Amino acid sequence: MKRNLLVLSILLITNVISFSQVVKTKLIDNGGSGNYKAIAVTEETLADFVVYRPENIKKAVKKEGKLPIMVWANGGCMNSSIHQEKLLNEIASHGYVIVAIGKLQMTVEERVHQVTPDDELLKALDWISERANLKGTDYYKTVDLDKIAAGGHSCGGAQTLRIADDQRIKTYLILNAGMGDMTMAGASTKSLKNLHGKIIYMIGGETDIAYPNAVIDYERINDVPVVFANHKTAGHSATFAKEYGGSFAQMTIDWLDWELKDIDNASIFLESDLWKYPVWTIKSKNF
Repeated sequence: MKRNLLVLSILLITNVISFSQVVKTKLIDNGGSGNYKAIAVTEETLADFVVYRPENIKKAVKKEGKLPIMVWANGGCMNSSIHQEKLLNEIASHGYVIVAIGKLQMTVEERVHQVTPDDELLKALDWISERANLKGTDYYKTVDLDKIAAGGHSCGGAQTLRIADDQRIKTYLILNAGMGDMTMAGASTKSLKNLHGKIIYMIGGETDIAYPNAVIDYERINDVPVVFANHKTAGHSATFAKEYGGSFAQMTIDWLDWELKDIDNASIFLESDLWKYPVWTIKSKNF
């Protein structure tokens, strides 16, 4: 009888462990500059994505409460977030869980990138929603399904707008992207009508190829609050290559903190209080 109970206990423990099996990890920028050392991981049940998260989620939750979530689409709509990994890792170090399209890459040269399906972000949303309610996973009762952001860079911004009507999304971040009169990744100017939460465009100045379309989008959005944040000299590649993702990462964190953590950063986005951002300009409407 005792032996049977022991075997049963081992099986139960094994099953619980398998729910949250991390098969690969990567340390970026020594874990980021936030209060919670971050890591990038491959989860066995979501091998074609990367989860950027505090290494010790329980420690972060103890101080922060349930962690907000962001799902992320990459530049070029590609199946790798390596070019934005510093940005995403930095956000995670401030108490966020990010699910990004594409397998974890250790180096840029590791593999050839491919374009992903237009609605690939839905897989990220479905997966984190499932894990948040599955006992034994790292994300069970540690992430907040009422605080989900969707964001992307360049073509990834279009992938974000492609799923703008998903009611799980509370806020949108469009980095170096804009639709204008284009159709891309299944999104178009019509997608702007599907927005139901606040949206921020973060652009790299007039040399950013996305600048004109982002300006058009800003002018056309009249149903939800919208912010246009412009780094005058960054260009289309933003500040992603800089340590901790540079000022694009800091601006993103300030936005997410305001929208998902109720930290009062209104002065930045509504009053252009930009002492932390000397090369940025900001305008807003519909608030």
